[in-house]
Amino acid sequence: MVALSVTAALVSCSNDNCMGNSSGIPLAAFLNEGAKVTMQNLTVYGIGAPNDSAIIRNASAGQVYLPLRITAHSCQYVLDYNSDDVENDTITFNYDIIPYFESRECGAMYNFKITSWEFTQNEIDSVTVLNQLITNSDVVTINIHMQ
Repeated sequence: MVALSVTAALVSCSNDNCMGNSSGIPLAAFLNEGAKVTMQNLTVYGIGAPNDSAIIRNASAGQVYLPLRITAHSCQYVLDYNSDDVENDTITFNYDIIPYFESRECGAMYNFKITSWEFTQNEIDSVTVLNQLITNSDVVTINIHMQ
């Protein structure tokens, strides 16, 4: 009987019903003339990120996650094309942080509402935010249109 009670308590407190990330992470796709493209030799890193670690380093990518910080209301990312002929681009996102209680099993998480964005135009033509509310849904929320 005691073992059954302990098992029930452990099952009711597990996170097995929680899928995905505990916070919203925007997924950005690269496009050229409306079609998805794969960027070659791309490095993406956050300015001021802990240890300035790269999200991707000198890799091919058709999309990239751009995590937002819960300790700030803006983030900047550098797109380094690893070419002497092309200058890097920078994208800045300004956002509100929205704490969100998912459930007892999953606890609290963070959503973000992008309020504005800016970008350089070396290789970027434009940046489109498809949904300003960033949740933990695994869908493209940002399109980066390349020249």
